[in-house]
Amino acid sequence: MTAPASWGRRRRQRGAALLCALLLMLATMLVGVAIARAAFAAIASAGAERERGLAREAAEAALRDAEHDIAADSAAGSATGTATGIDAARAAQFTPAGASGFVDGCGRGDANLGLCLPASPPAWQVLDLADADSPALVPYGQYTGARLATGKGLLPARAPAYLIEQIAPPGAAASLGSFYRITAIGFGGRATVRVVLQSVYRKPPAPAPGPPGSPGAGAGSDAPMPPSVQLPAGRIGWREIANWPQLHAEAAR
Repeated sequence: MTAPASWGRRRRQRGAALLCALLLMLATMLVGVAIARAAFAAIASAGAERERGLAREAAEAALRDAEHDIAADSAAGSATGTATGIDAARAAQFTPAGASGFVDGCGRGDANLGLCLPASPPAWQVLDLADADSPALVPYGQYTGARLATGKGLLPARAPAYLIEQIAPPGAAASLGSFYRITAIGFGGRATVRVVLQSVYRKPPAPAPGPPGSPGAGAGSDAPMPPSVQLPAGRIGWREIANWPQLHAEAAR
């Protein structure tokens, strides 16, 4: 009578031990799956951040290229260490005499490509900045001779592009020069990853002519002004337009 009872207890003990082992294995498996998912999520997040950083750098390069375009800077090719000459027809568009190059819907000619008049909604919302075949966008280096490597891996999938609007900020007198709003788009290692940046650029008026040696000779727009209207030449502000796809979709309806 004793032996059968002992065998029953041993069977129950072995069954309990097996159940505990299965539960421990299941818990270990769940912990391993959680760790693996966290690791893969971290890798994906790092990859997405790298892509966005690459697109942001490309868009910033396009902003600088547009600023050189506006300033008709003969050193605009400094990104590659080479200087480039000035396109006289293009440079004339950023003078009072050539302001007619800015048109509704943005220029598409050789000299006024990507030059837009302000509108509602603005051109940077209406135009598809991500369209590689858009006839109204200025490709990077079009007028400055700058070059940006593109391809795969750590390079942008496509060259960035930009457009320029001539604007008149409230209260800005003609003596402050001309103001331009630049909108640039950059791409990551995949063309579907894109960043849109926008800046406002001030180009001082040309120096007033005067006799050599006179106090006004060579004096530019940065002559002393009241503190309330003191503005730097060049870029005076910038922002990232994170919701550009939504704004474009609404403007294109």
